[in-house]
Amino acid sequence: MPKQVDHAERRRLLAEAVFTVIGTRGYEAVSLRDVAEQAGVSMGAVQHYFPAKHDMLLFALDHMRQRVVARLQSALAALPAPTRRDLIRAATAAMLPVDAPGREEACVNIAFFSAATVTPEFADKLRSGYERILTVSVANFREAAQLGELREGIDPDREAPALYFLTQGLVGPILIGLYTPDEALALVEAQLDRVFR
Repeated sequence: MPKQVDHAERRRLLAEAVFTVIGTRGYEAVSLRDVAEQAGVSMGAVQHYFPAKHDMLLFALDHMRQRVVARLQSALAALPAPTRRDLIRAATAAMLPVDAPGREEACVNIAFFSAATVTPEFADKLRSGYERILTVSVANFREAAQLGELREGIDPDREAPALYFLTQGLVGPILIGLYTPDEALALVEAQLDRVFR
């Protein structure tokens, strides 16, 4: 009986190989051949799933979002009886390169941002991701306001994007060692202190 192949899992493994290549050698090093070598499969196996590099990169970008969401859900599930502030803090920390998976995702994300300036499909996917994150973030802040958790005069529709883009602005400084993960998280905590009661 022929061995059953989990095609979805094979694609995810190839996406992870893309991440490793980007994280260790940079975006320019990504090729079907390099990904095949990293994944330990033949070039033909990669081409079976992704006829061109562009197809492989689009899939990898989608996979990155799924990977971040899975990490975030795991972090949130570990919180006992969390407040809105706890949830927002955990979500923010999951988007920063404060551990090995977060660092790898941040390197990949930055690489895709660079490519997105000249590749409309990447820009569309990244823009869509931003819109989803901001929608959830604003909803969390609005709920915190309704629960009376925010300080007087705090506008959830302004503070949610401000915190998110503070987080995004800290990614590069953490990656290059200007800020340690703890220093960056302290900045986030100070912002939360300003917003929450």
